[in-house]
Amino acid sequence: MFSAYPAAIQLDLAILFTALAWSLGFFVATRKFHLFASLAIGCFVVLIGYTLGDLHAPAWLVIAGCIPFDLFLLWYVMRTWRNMLIAYPSIWVIYILFHLALSRFLRYDFLIPSWKLHS
Repeated sequence: MFSAYPAAIQLDLAILFTALAWSLGFFVATRKFHLFASLAIGCFVVLIGYTLGDLHAPAWLVIAGCIPFDLFLLWYVMRTWRNMLIAYPSIWVIYILFHLALSRFLRYDFLIPSWKLHS
């Protein structure tokens, strides 16, 4: 369903779902929503991944290339190791669950392009 949309709209959807995963991960760790920080991190991380993918980087580099930026931005928002250790795994779990649901039900593989789950 979403795969029929132009690339710009798919990129916007990836940013929104990434920001939602970050926002929910922040909520798990701090019981507060960091909406602006989540949206900014979502934009930054998705655009880095999109750029790496556009440069034909291997799939592992597209995912691994974003992790240092994830951790830096997470530290910038959280400022405590305890909250980071709670938020970061939560963000990844939520993000993977979003990818599984969107790929399965809506045939949208843009969150993790190298992990296509529908045939």
